[in-house]
Amino acid sequence: MDSPARVALIMTFRNEAASLPGVLASLAEQTIGLERVRLIAVDNGSNDGSGAIVRAWLRTTGVDGEVLDVATPSIPGALNAAIKRAGPDEYVVRLDAHTLYAENYLEEILRAFADLPDDAWCVGGLFDVVAPGSLGHQLHAALFESPMGLGSADHRSPGGVREVSSVYLGAWRPGTLQRLGGYDTAWQANEDAELAERIRAAGGRIFCIPAKSRKILTRGARSALMQWHRYGWWRAQTLKRHPKAVRLRHLAPPLAVLAACALAASPRRRWLVVPILAYMAAVWTRRPAAQPLVITLATTLYFPLVQAAYGIGMLTGAVTAPARNAAHAVTVEAPAPR
Repeated sequence: MDSPARVALIMTFRNEAASLPGVLASLAEQTIGLERVRLIAVDNGSNDGSGAIVRAWLRTTGVDGEVLDVATPSIPGALNAAIKRAGPDEYVVRLDAHTLYAENYLEEILRAFADLPDDAWCVGGLFDVVAPGSLGHQLHAALFESPMGLGSADHRSPGGVREVSSVYLGAWRPGTLQRLGGYDTAWQANEDAELAERIRAAGGRIFCIPAKSRKILTRGARSALMQWHRYGWWRAQTLKRHPKAVRLRHLAPPLAVLAACALAASPRRRWLVVPILAYMAAVWTRRPAAQPLVITLATTLYFPLVQAAYGIGMLTGAVTAPARNAAHAVTVEAPAPR
């Protein structure tokens, strides 16, 4: 009889002491036996005791695992350090240090890999947003809850098992990440989409599955605005490297920015109010049913700002490229556990 599949959980964190206890508690409640799980956590420069929280959890639960130190801030570099520790026969599941996982999260992933064809190299699930408190966090959450916020990416839409272009976080068949060389450390954002395109180019397929999680938002409205400008810049780098990945939803924000600028510079600039009002009306009519009125009013102004920031990021990214230097290309050797 075959031995049960083993799972390597890879998780990077930096100053996540507030959310880590809940995240780790959700891992302890998984329906698969924890003896099949190994946690490879990477402390990416914390100074709030996050590493101590993870080490204490490993000791008290008896879950196999280790905490690695990678001081240079780089999510792709930190993930690669963890990937190097994964065994050739282990499924690799990426975790986020401020996401809570349903108790059958890992079970759903393993079931999907067992049921899907061998060329299903990567799977990932859907997430909801944990109810935020402040107005800024509520605006950030609204981006994920409205189709007028972050668009209609296929992996954000509810449904059954289906092939998609990319997924949130992701899980991979044994050996997949090692064969592909892990994440590109020149990518400081949008690294998941870039990796997804390499999977597809190599003959693999990606599926969205009903593995559920809940994301704890740590950014307010202003920080999220800056984040999505950055995402736009790196999305442009991904599309330049993988032009077959271009979709209309990627082009809509930068084209809208160009059209708005052209109209604003023309004698007919007063007509600019028409598309702006049309977009605001669409935000209003497609608001979630339970959304507070004040949040809906705020989103009619906030969503256009986010879309513009993302579009400007894509436009500037289209004519500039990442510098492969110490700031962007981080070579991370697998450090000794501590």
